[in-house]
Amino acid sequence: MSSQFLSLREVGRRLGIPPSTVVYYKDKYSKFLPSSGDDGRRQKYSVEAVEIFRRIREMYGMNWSTEQIENELSLKFGALVDTINNDQQLINEAGLESSSDMQTVIKGLSSVLGKVSDLLSNQALFQTELRDLREELSTLRTEKRKLSAETNERIMDMAMEIGRLKRDRAELFRLLRAGDTGPDESSFPSSGYLANPLVIRNSEGEYLGVAGKGRKHFSLEDFVKLLENSITSHRSVDLEWKESGGQWVLVIDASESGAATQKKIVLVTEENVTPNNNTVVRIDSMEINGKAVPGALLFSLFKQIRESFDR
Repeated sequence: MSSQFLSLREVGRRLGIPPSTVVYYKDKYSKFLPSSGDDGRRQKYSVEAVEIFRRIREMYGMNWSTEQIENELSLKFGALVDTINNDQQLINEAGLESSSDMQTVIKGLSSVLGKVSDLLSNQALFQTELRDLREELSTLRTEKRKLSAETNERIMDMAMEIGRLKRDRAELFRLLRAGDTGPDESSFPSSGYLANPLVIRNSEGEYLGVAGKGRKHFSLEDFVKLLENSITSHRSVDLEWKESGGQWVLVIDASESGAATQKKIVLVTEENVTPNNNTVVRIDSMEINGKAVPGALLFSLFKQIRESFDR
């Protein structure tokens, strides 16, 4: 027996490990350590178990978790434990070891190893299923972001189309009230004027414009659409252009049907040539319900529009 099995003290001496540490390893990983004898200090361990103790010591030195250590022991020493069990069975059959306690320990160890093997198989299956679920979740999130972007783009297109229809309706109502049979080109800015870059000029004489989405600049026409969309709660919206002294004046009247609430916006613009020789349309002034919009507020509005379009 002494040539085949070692005490915990002898295991610690061979590996240079304190006895208390060897006892801790034995208690925590007993199912991976085939032994002989009663529980406690009288328990003996196969000489092959020294390698298992040594490997446990190395994994603790690498800060492995308990789960990682158990997986490593099952994968690397499972076959070794089975071999030790088989050898022990041969010894018993040869009459060299007939202890019923040893037979009970070996049978119990085989049962534990079988359960551990089943647990590891189930764990691998669960990890595979978890990985598949994560990949599916990632795909769904990507599709959601794509769908959200497409939806936002369609909403923007619809808002622009609604604005165009409102302008057409307002122009139609204006013509009907005036008794005109067709648009008067002299009382409406040219398409080129409307499409020119829209800018304001600060106190230092610098021009500030906005880079429009999907085009090279933000135009007067785009700004008029924003003004119209800002008063969509009003049921009746009238737009009227007037030319005065080389400037084009836009008057927007919005009123709620059957109510006294009314909003009137007056926008004065004129065509300028910048120091870089670019033709632009500059906002000269703007009034809301008879009150002039301060230049600083108008400048801040343009900065917000520019930041919004840059996104």
